[in-house]
Amino acid sequence: MQKLDLSTYKRRGLFAAFKDRDIPFFSTSSHIDITGLKKFADAHRCGFFLSISFLITRSVNLVPELRHRVIDGDLFEFQKVDPGFTVLMEDETFSFCDSRYFDSFEAYRRYSEIKIQEVRECPDRNTGEKHHMFFITNLPWFSFTSMVHPYDRQHGYIPVVSIGKYFQQGGRLLLPIGIQVNHALVDGIHVGKFYQQLSDMCESPELWLSVENPKG
Repeated sequence: MQKLDLSTYKRRGLFAAFKDRDIPFFSTSSHIDITGLKKFADAHRCGFFLSISFLITRSVNLVPELRHRVIDGDLFEFQKVDPGFTVLMEDETFSFCDSRYFDSFEAYRRYSEIKIQEVRECPDRNTGEKHHMFFITNLPWFSFTSMVHPYDRQHGYIPVVSIGKYFQQGGRLLLPIGIQVNHALVDGIHVGKFYQQLSDMCESPELWLSVENPKG
């Protein structure tokens, strides 16, 4: 990670305006057209959640502001940030699952499948140092038009992305995607770039999801 100089940081005025507010984050949601992505994931049997979470991870990493973190008062930019997501347990509780960023979907899928199996056998509820990550919450039981997550100052600069239940509308398959960010580091234009990246990737999944060994 690289330390950024707050004295020359172009958003220093906005950073100062929002960093100490009682509620410094904002949260929004949008519907992403996943018609092509769902067809691709079904045809290649590569798993919808792993497919969409990989594209979300790439989209987050393509927006530098979503890789910015404040640690002990200093501003840093991570070269990459890793995804962590929730895994439903048999008793209807959930475990955290820390995965990793990979350029290759196959590498991401293999690694994530191993980590998911590990936390199913031994749940992880660790809330330790996570600045190098961002979080994905998977909520396939309902669609939503807004979403707000718990906030704490220790990890308050980490983006949280929510995945809801997809639904049909006008011949298209739409997926609600929510994102919560700290306004001291992230503005609406940066969230818009995230949504645009994700939308473009979902429209042409074959460009991003190279599938070598479909699951039989």
